[in-house]
Amino acid sequence: MSGQKLYFCDELNNVLSCFHDRIMSCCSGQIGPVYYENYRGEKIDWEAFRKIKTDAFDMLTSENIEKSPCKDCFFLRKRTSEDTIKECFTTLNISHWTHCNCGCIYCARMLHSKGKIETKVKKSEYYDMLPLLKQLYKQELLDRENLMAAVQGGDISVLKEFEPIVKECLKSGVKSFYILSNNIKYQPVIKKLLDLNKTTFTTSLDCASRGVFYKLKRVDKFNDSVNNLKKYAKSKYPENIVVKYILIEHINDNIEEVTKFVNLMSDIGIQKIEFMIDNKYAMFTDLDKTPLPEHYGRLYLTFKNLCRQKDIQLQLWSKTQHIIDTYALKN
Repeated sequence: MSGQKLYFCDELNNVLSCFHDRIMSCCSGQIGPVYYENYRGEKIDWEAFRKIKTDAFDMLTSENIEKSPCKDCFFLRKRTSEDTIKECFTTLNISHWTHCNCGCIYCARMLHSKGKIETKVKKSEYYDMLPLLKQLYKQELLDRENLMAAVQGGDISVLKEFEPIVKECLKSGVKSFYILSNNIKYQPVIKKLLDLNKTTFTTSLDCASRGVFYKLKRVDKFNDSVNNLKKYAKSKYPENIVVKYILIEHINDNIEEVTKFVNLMSDIGIQKIEFMIDNKYAMFTDLDKTPLPEHYGRLYLTFKNLCRQKDIQLQLWSKTQHIIDTYALKN
């Protein structure tokens, strides 16, 4: 191994993602190793499961990187002497169902949900997460002291297992939750977790007007979402609420909507906003061949300045940060 360049990936080391069609290392859109393809609740060979992670790190050398599925991933970095490959995970992404009570036009799951908008609580069509969660804890594959459990997938009020999953994690000593919901239905358990300082609650409002909301999400629930946000903002830790603005071309990619949105968040008392680039560009476009819309960089700077004026913290998802730095600000 002498003289070899060694690479490291914090996502591979720390993250386990449970989607409806696979259990894998990286979150959707990235290309890390897959632990289980087409999982449907069957018994898992845990020795083979552990070996996948070990083998993936073995590929992260200058000699083997060309064969690695992680080649060219922006998460890769040079390995340092302080990096330690761990068996257990500190982040668990739970996103194993496709039901939702709205139909966001930018949603990556629209294909799998067949575009259906559900309102009643349902079980997953693919597998139950709770038995798998218990096994992961039993196998000591989840860091009991430091685990962040991310529960996401539309509005988690549609997921029948949501509260049982929360209770199981709390019983096992979870450090925190990351809950992503479209916020159409108010959920007391989320308010409870906010009051306990046990969660970061994130929702995608994406606009500040009823008409634009309907264009983006295909349901007339803007007022519900805003009113629920106001209730959560009254929690003991409102700083743990993050509201997203996903920039969608020809719908909310204008200064008027951006300005109204930041003002609305300020009025409600939201302290953190997350700015994101449309998945069409973030995931599915070669930006070296098909450039971003020319005004995206200017919109981002407007967003940034408005947040500064309102004393709101602006954060960017890692892929958006990469796109902003590499492409948007060049226009």
